[in-house]
Amino acid sequence: MKNKIKKLKLPLSKMTGNEKDYTAVLLEDVNSNMKAFWEVLSGVKEKGDATFEQVGRMTEKLDSMETRLDSMEIKLDELISAVSLIKGEIEALKTSLSAKADKEKLAILEFKIVRIEKYLKLAQ
Repeated sequence: MKNKIKKLKLPLSKMTGNEKDYTAVLLEDVNSNMKAFWEVLSGVKEKGDATFEQVGRMTEKLDSMETRLDSMEIKLDELISAVSLIKGEIEALKTSLSAKADKEKLAILEFKIVRIEKYLKLAQ
């Protein structure tokens, strides 16, 4: 085919009918292929744009989740510290029990710690 194209170096006015027809067919084929190429390229661009937007939305959601997890981690650390303090108080009360009021306070604190541990799923 390349050989035929090289042979067609004649001006349009000097071409025979067959050469003109052949050239017209080639140009039509090239034009058709270019249209198909641009249609496919347009579809790829649309899909790429949609994917880019979706990735952007997912990134925003992940950033939001990360912020919330950081906040939850801080709150959980505070709760664990509070539980540790209460446990320390209970141990101190156990060693210095002498009056009924102390025993009642100990029972209340023990009840609170059990509830907190169940809530935090720290109880074993």
